[in-house]
Amino acid sequence: MIHTATRIRQIRTAFIPAVLFSILLFSGCLTADHKEIRLTLNADGKSGTGKITFTNIVSEPDDSSKDNSKDDFNNTLITEYYQGRKIEESTKGMRNVKKRLYLEDDKLMGEVTFDFDDIASLGFYRFKGQGPYMYYTISDGYFTSGQFEATNGTYGDEKTMPVIFWDANARDFYFKVALSTPNVIHHSLENFYRDWAKKN
Repeated sequence: MIHTATRIRQIRTAFIPAVLFSILLFSGCLTADHKEIRLTLNADGKSGTGKITFTNIVSEPDDSSKDNSKDDFNNTLITEYYQGRKIEESTKGMRNVKKRLYLEDDKLMGEVTFDFDDIASLGFYRFKGQGPYMYYTISDGYFTSGQFEATNGTYGDEKTMPVIFWDANARDFYFKVALSTPNVIHHSLENFYRDWAKKN
């Protein structure tokens, strides 16, 4: 029997090339309360569609405690991510990417929808292409501090097996991760979004 630690290393190695969910929000000082990932497979069991929702996108001060929210909104969120191709360049498994910003209960939300040809390119793993689907929830990237919260699959254990499992016949995948740093002052981007939306 393969030791648990060895199996984790195997799964981690398989997931490293696909950094989809670890880098998709954001460089700089932007963060959000949560990100929710939903994937739906087509009949072939490989390709499908996806949606990632970011709730309450805010600016988080850097080490100087300076309020950089205007720059974070204009240069990082809008220029680099919404209008730019940073998402597409960072996540090669995604195509037909569409991005949307909107307000919900006066909080700035972000939505990314996309198609994919192979769920393996998004960081999901099946041993020799068979058996349950697996996703390793701790990966190197901007959000190593993200905290797993919920899934429609089965979560292993944060310390010894930080992997979500779904049945081999699963077609709908969902998980939710907390992103923002506790006990840190965050600056709302609501007003910057309202001004921007009037012009666009």
